[in-house]
Amino acid sequence: MEIFINEVSLEGQFITEAEFRDAIKIFNSIFELINQRIKDKELYKEDSNIYANYEAIKGYNFKASLNQLKDKSLKTAFINIVFNKSNPKQWRTEQLHSSEDLFDCLTIDNDYKNVGDTSLAEVAERKIQNGNKEYLLVNFINSNFQITHPHIINCCLITVIKNNLEENQICIDGVDSKLALEYWLKNKLNLSSLEYSLDVTEPPRDEQTILRDTTRFRKTSFRYDGRFIYCELTTSRYWYVDNLHEGKAAHLEVFDKRRFHIGEADLQGNIDTTKKDKDKTIDLS
Repeated sequence: MEIFINEVSLEGQFITEAEFRDAIKIFNSIFELINQRIKDKELYKEDSNIYANYEAIKGYNFKASLNQLKDKSLKTAFINIVFNKSNPKQWRTEQLHSSEDLFDCLTIDNDYKNVGDTSLAEVAERKIQNGNKEYLLVNFINSNFQITHPHIINCCLITVIKNNLEENQICIDGVDSKLALEYWLKNKLNLSSLEYSLDVTEPPRDEQTILRDTTRFRKTSFRYDGRFIYCELTTSRYWYVDNLHEGKAAHLEVFDKRRFHIGEADLQGNIDTTKKDKDKTIDLS
């Protein structure tokens, strides 16, 4: 399979350094999972110098945005992904599409955007020439690549048309989060670590529960009985996997923002308030 970084998804959508920092964290986590889970793969990127043509933080090109990152280790990890000379490879060294052909991408507003001579054009041409391979685009979050994939949860579908011909319509899968990649791997390659068997004799891992949803939960540095405590972003509730139960009895403990117990939740996040224990609390000091 071939995986491409979609540089066109850099649209100046980040207003602050903090927003860009969070986007880089998500981007890095996608590639960590790719390298962990996919053995037979080819990774491709645009020529590093061309990133100067794209904005990340609004008003700043990509490299200038990168220089604003205060977290040096995060910046280094990202540079190792995008600017390392060998991994991913620069597709221009083996380019298949002709720069003379027209390539347009359908936007979420049902308009068309010229994406000629970009990674999108290259993936589209490769898919035309070899439709038996799997192709995937990795997007930066909060871009306009948000057309919902009809078959894969949390993924998007990117449609490219070559030379204005409807019969040359190419559909490419896209992800912009680690969770989306998990669902894509499960759907396309039958690779999943998300499923938790009720027959096992150990508690579920965090990523086998609703806690894997990074748009809903933030992992804190606190632990209870060896398990990380997560904060639910919209409610400030605290969640963690009960490390003493497994199989059919596996569940999460849930506390309100005052750290009082409000009940137990199943692995999908459905809270049972009848399991509330007034004697339970958590210490985050």
